Amino acid sequence: MAGKRFTVRGRSIRWREGRYRQRGRRRLQARPLKPRPVLDTLVAIGVSLFAGGLVFCMALLLLGAHKVPLHFGYGAILGGVIGCSFVFGPRDRPGLMVVGGLVVVWVLGTAVLYASRDQIVLRPHEHRSAAAKSAPRKAD
Repeated sequence: MAGKRFTVRGRSIRWREGRYRQRGRRRLQARPLKPRPVLDTLVAIGVSLFAGGLVFCMALLLLGAHKVPLHFGYGAILGGVIGCSFVFGPRDRPGLMVVGGLVVVWVLGTAVLYASRDQIVLRPHEHRSAAAKSAPRKAD
């Protein structure tokens, strides 16, 4: 004899009777989050300042390596970051607050760097080859 048709071995471990009937009845609804404007504002300010600092470091690297003006590199890179965060980021309130903070840092940072562009001067390092070090110097 082959035995009963519905034995434990014949069923999947996850199978339960009546599972498919009750599938649509009970759905877990996510509760909406409570608005936290102070925390959202502090996070937006912190993220904006941190991103502005990182972009400033990248702009310094562009200035040193390729002689791109600091205000132009800063404005272009941070403008791209703002565009990408607006397109690909969340459209909820905290996400838009971060984008707004980035716009403020972008405008103020670019304006300050443009206004102080004459005072920003990188002097080249005085690296010399070994042959130049051993050669006698000419008196001025």
